Amino acid sequence: MNARRWTLVRRALASAVVLVLATGAHGPVHAQASTRKSVDVNSPEYKRGRLLYIQCRACHDLQPSEIEKIGPNLAGLMGRKAAADAAFAYSPALQAAASKLVWDKATLDRWLEKPAAVVPGNTMAFAGISNPADRVALLAYLEAETSAR
Repeated sequence: MNARRWTLVRRALASAVVLVLATGAHGPVHAQASTRKSVDVNSPEYKRGRLLYIQCRACHDLQPSEIEKIGPNLAGLMGRKAAADAAFAYSPALQAAASKLVWDKATLDRWLEKPAAVVPGNTMAFAGISNPADRVALLAYLEAETSAR
């Protein structure tokens, strides 16, 4: 690739990153504010959670969707039993653990810290988030965005 073409590619990628960061996971912040009256979408925690979710959205959707992704849809996640999405083929390890695993804040915090420690043998390609404040922020965002609209 010649230098001029590489410069154009880098600029396009930089523009895409700016667009993603400006719009978040589901559109502009002002559009979310109108649908989220009980959640302060301008809080630093929510904004940090939205940024952290960028690493999740390639595999997961937060609201019902017809698009099949690598990971299960997270709509209605809080309080749901693990491996409960009938449309998704979970790993045998997660299916075996499902009877004793409910997605509440404490369980999700452990899962986000290190999924392999919660369910050894799961197939989620994610090492985890070691920073507790980042997990709290991501959980706040997930709780708000996976709830029924």
